[in-house]
Amino acid sequence: MSDRISWIEHKGKQILYVDYSGLFDDEIIKATQEVNDFITKIGKYELFILVDVRNSIANEKWTVDALKNNASAVKPYTKKAAVVGVTKTQDIILTVVNMFSGLGIKSFDTVELAKDWLVE
Repeated sequence: MSDRISWIEHKGKQILYVDYSGLFDDEIIKATQEVNDFITKIGKYELFILVDVRNSIANEKWTVDALKNNASAVKPYTKKAAVVGVTKTQDIILTVVNMFSGLGIKSFDTVELAKDWLVE
């Protein structure tokens, strides 16, 4: 398992924490593939996933492509997904992709707010 992927507990529930903070385009693409591989390999369903992208830089085209690809890859395993640290443009893209994917994904300003939403 990558050192960017870990389990955290919040209010008695396990959350898969994905730390993309401080990554750039190519690094994010590689990290995304690692996460997809990990999620499909463990085969757990109804996962709560928290993705931290604070201080990461990804262009809008990558954001759209990654969200579309990730949504289809992890949807069968995901109950809810929260993303912390997206830009305003990425948040708009995230909302649109979420509408079409039905993934149950939402953006947050802080990790604590994201964790609370995931396990509510």
